Amino acid sequence: MDALLPLWPLVCGPMLIAALAVPPVKRLAWRCDLVDRPEAAAHKSHEQPTPYGGAIAIACGLFLTLGVALPYGLPPLRDYAMQDNIFWLVDLVRVGSGFVHAGGDLWIVLLGGCALLLSGLIDDWRGLPPLTRLLAQLGIIAIVVFAAPACRLALFPDAPYLNIGLTVLWIGAMTNAFNFLDNMDGLSAGIAAIALIVLSFMAFLLRDFALATLCLALFGALCGFLLYNLPPATIFMGDAGGLFLGFCTSAAAAILSRSYAEATLYGPYQLAPLLVLAVPVYDFASVNLIRIRSGAKPWIGDKNHISHRLVRAGLSRRGAVLAIYALTGLTALPALLALRFDAIYWLSATAILIGLLAIADNLRYTPPE
Repeated sequence: MDALLPLWPLVCGPMLIAALAVPPVKRLAWRCDLVDRPEAAAHKSHEQPTPYGGAIAIACGLFLTLGVALPYGLPPLRDYAMQDNIFWLVDLVRVGSGFVHAGGDLWIVLLGGCALLLSGLIDDWRGLPPLTRLLAQLGIIAIVVFAAPACRLALFPDAPYLNIGLTVLWIGAMTNAFNFLDNMDGLSAGIAAIALIVLSFMAFLLRDFALATLCLALFGALCGFLLYNLPPATIFMGDAGGLFLGFCTSAAAAILSRSYAEATLYGPYQLAPLLVLAVPVYDFASVNLIRIRSGAKPWIGDKNHISHRLVRAGLSRRGAVLAIYALTGLTALPALLALRFDAIYWLSATAILIGLLAIADNLRYTPPE
């Protein structure tokens, strides 16, 4: 494939569907009282009641593209492209067909994402006890990891069960990390969008067109949702969206990590997809460490996330979101470059950036009022 530009329909299609789905989803959320009210918890930072349901619009953009548009739209496009020698359309059909003809593992991942989305919707609507919520998440993740061998880390080739356990831990942590990061307008969805576009490039380098298609379609659906979720947001994606995005993005990283482990004997390559999510990893680890040190319960929300800490350091809320976007890109780009250049050098660059962030963060840290 000479260029990635012909793949724009894989992004624009789900983006348009998600953007068109948001207004009716908002009306449905108000009617069903699926609304995030500021007085519901002490850590809430928005001032006006805002409807949930953004995750439904994102899912519509993703699943209508992958489950309807691709299988039913590609055959006539293929005939048209071959008949008139439209080369960019040939590339589009070739990439999209990779997902249509892929094995069931990607659909198992997407079904697991749907299960988490539904559990998140229930939590957004009526609320679930923390332990019930956690056990449901881990159960769904464990089922997916056991049912989809491609979605397993291969960090220890001689210890398959250890790899399974590490995969469940990885996906479980990142599923909650993205949910935790959904604390400012556009933050979690924007981080996921940046990570997904980098993961799609990694998949293209490996010629895994099926996974690349999934990442591009989810990226497009997020762009459609972000039209309404960037400050000032008129709709939230809630726990349903945070869990769905965290699960799908971390599962894609795990699939790529395993693929690189199988494609090359050079071990550091399989760390690159995981380091794309360095910012969610850092936020998840640092906020839980702060909570434990202060004697708070890790599962109780507060204002100690990296976004809150940046605001207390003097940035506006919009500035904090943009700074985290930039940091996500700066830490993900070296992970991508590591696959084509000096892997150790570029992977070390990501680690150094996170280390510098941790030092600066610790020096400027002030507890919430």
